[in-house]
Amino acid sequence: MEGKVKDVYVGDLLRKTNSTNWVWQVTEFVAPHGHQPHVRLVRVNNPTDSRVFALAALQDRRFFVNANQPRRRIEAPLPIQWGRSPEAGTSP
Repeated sequence: MEGKVKDVYVGDLLRKTNSTNWVWQVTEFVAPHGHQPHVRLVRVNNPTDSRVFALAALQDRRFFVNANQPRRRIEAPLPIQWGRSPEAGTSP
């Protein structure tokens, strides 16, 4: 699910897309003076671990997804075969 979501609410459960399977819960909105709105997240299984992210980052599905969504696997291309080609051993 690429793109943006409009709404983030206190209590939402999120997971970073490029990280572990840790689940983060939105606990509060903060507005640092002179900056865009931010959100405080607390790790569900370790409440002493909290982080603050820009609200825009939580709305961007490239960075955070709903914790209930299954992880998507990226299909990797087959590895390149680095063996000698038949033409490599012949000379004109």
